[in-house]
Amino acid sequence: MRSLTKLVKAIKSNRRIVIATHRDPDGDGIAAALAVAYLVKHYRRNKPDLFCHSRIPHKYQFLLGDWEFTRKLGEFDLLIAVDSAGLSRIFPRHAESQMDDKAIVNIDHHPSNNSFGTLRIIDEKASSACEIIYFIFKRLGLRITRELAEIFYCGIYNETGGFVYPNTTKESLQIASELVALGVRPDYLVKEMNAKTLSGTALLTRVLSTIEVRGGVALMYLVQDMLQRSSAEMSESENFISFLQAIKGVRVSMFLREESDGTRISLRSDGIIDVDKLARQYGGGGHRLAAGLRIRKDIHAAKKEILRAIQREIRKNCRS
Repeated sequence: MRSLTKLVKAIKSNRRIVIATHRDPDGDGIAAALAVAYLVKHYRRNKPDLFCHSRIPHKYQFLLGDWEFTRKLGEFDLLIAVDSAGLSRIFPRHAESQMDDKAIVNIDHHPSNNSFGTLRIIDEKASSACEIIYFIFKRLGLRITRELAEIFYCGIYNETGGFVYPNTTKESLQIASELVALGVRPDYLVKEMNAKTLSGTALLTRVLSTIEVRGGVALMYLVQDMLQRSSAEMSESENFISFLQAIKGVRVSMFLREESDGTRISLRSDGIIDVDKLARQYGGGGHRLAAGLRIRKDIHAAKKEILRAIQREIRKNCRS
């Protein structure tokens, strides 16, 4: 409870507050930022700024209401970072060095979190950042409106893969039940979050055609030409990796996305290897069964190197 007292004090004593989530935001990161924005507004009666280095994907726009994210970081007295294992996940490299003398609150659930910030509220056992923030609201005795309940539900639903990933717990299911009691309609929210555009479906078709399975490792890739030919955006590929995970016999999945300065890679494991540990070797991270990284190599070189690293870890674990 002491950390929550410090959090409330920080919110009350700082005038210019920015709430930030990681670039390439997912449902949990966006929802967590919005939930904290409601928290700040409760204590300060005015809206904080919301920051994300990337555009908010179209499918999450319905959650924003009259809130707006900016991609330009202005002056601030307090930064509240959510769902981010490190400041490098939030800011470009040149901006990170400017944070040394800033008051920073770090709210996260990733085991790979590097403990940045002046106040840290980190729970590795939580299903999501939204779960942590939900309990903050409960412990502070704050009212959760139906609009806020929808935000919490979307974040937890997204991070648990619709309550089927291993991070689904009795706590996350209990919270979902309480949110439904507050007026959340799961059918409506799930339909909104899972809605696909025609261009996104065309992109999925092209990406699925690249699938390879090698000794229990499934991989596929997305190159910029696919986006152009499909008239799609990169954000529409957010959950494509689930198609690899669904293939019978697959133990580890790897989805590579070509970017202007290298390759972005998502990893999933059934437990045979710790993909968080592997991703950390390349400056990435996440969770034991789900992690990601960026590598400054073209997509073919990146595929070769990370596949080799995965196979090496599998062999190591099978021998032990």
